[in-house]
Amino acid sequence: MISLTPLILRLADKPVGFTKQWFRQVDGGAAYAMIDLEALPLPAAWVIHSNDKSRHVGERAEDTTNIFDVVICIENARRHKINEIDDELLAYRMAVKNLLLGWEIEPDVRPIVFNGGRVLQYQETKVFWADSYSFDALITNYLPDPSPFESVVYTGDTL
Repeated sequence: MISLTPLILRLADKPVGFTKQWFRQVDGGAAYAMIDLEALPLPAAWVIHSNDKSRHVGERAEDTTNIFDVVICIENARRHKINEIDDELLAYRMAVKNLLLGWEIEPDVRPIVFNGGRVLQYQETKVFWADSYSFDALITNYLPDPSPFESVVYTGDTL
């Protein structure tokens, strides 16, 4: 397993050339579970672990696929144009995709790929959308060899 904190940090800064207001909140799954719909600062995004798949590839080594969702929430308020909300949502989705697609979250981790998206909820005042991404990584648990045994050195209190 790998921490998704670098993804949250990557999404926190507004991309160059993005003309709309960027996310006022970017956080993880625990924050998503505690959102207050009445006081939610919009637009907002959350990076949430979705699934981990693992394949055994040797002693203490696993080839893992780490799947996560980026949940985007924007205001659902029709303004003046037909389909304006869907176009605005698409702009946020594409900006996030451009930030993540092909990025390597850590050294020796394969680049992030896009897996598709889905609507989570259309409310009267908010739209929630989740795009799925994943990356593969080889996770090993090899520890360095201990130093050679030379002698016993007692450093505690005497009995």
